[in-house]
Amino acid sequence: MEEAYTKVKQVPLSSSHLGIVAEVNELSREIEEGLVSIEEASERLRRIDGMPGKKGYFQVLAAGIVSGCFGYLLGASELESVIAFVIGCLLHVWVLTAKKYQMSKMIVNIAGGVIITALALLAYHLPVPGHVKPDGMIIGSIMPLVPGLAFVNAIRDIADSDFLSGTVRMIDALLVFVYIAVGVGITLSIYNNMGGRLML
Repeated sequence: MEEAYTKVKQVPLSSSHLGIVAEVNELSREIEEGLVSIEEASERLRRIDGMPGKKGYFQVLAAGIVSGCFGYLLGASELESVIAFVIGCLLHVWVLTAKKYQMSKMIVNIAGGVIITALALLAYHLPVPGHVKPDGMIIGSIMPLVPGLAFVNAIRDIADSDFLSGTVRMIDALLVFVYIAVGVGITLSIYNNMGGRLML
């Protein structure tokens, strides 16, 4: 009688590399059509696994564009959207630095909320041409931190009756929302307690 072995391995939650997803999908289609052998597929998978992510400057620029565009869509003025673009770029510089030093997700997102709110309040007090309000800048700049893909994947897993995976992903996404809110709330609370009069 053969012995049975059980192995438990932690699979940490991480961000999705959509380039890898696209390559694996293409490879699976080629395998299904009989165009790729097992050995070739194994080699392709090793190459796909080593695919690098986008360059840092590209990610910073993309985060800024997302922040500015979402800010404008959610009611920010043109000037507020431009400031949200700058804040989004600076925010992602922090995110990349935190990833480099392997900081925890909690610290990254709480500090990210603090950075966003502090920079928005700074812009609010700077003598910029035209009146700006922090709410549009904060809402737009938060968007690169929001785990939208993870949240949607969690709903999809639950809908597919994969309750364990879906629940874990859902809790992870909800905790990110909480971390961001804590960072923003702490900064606004300190600002108001220091005598700031802010009308969001």
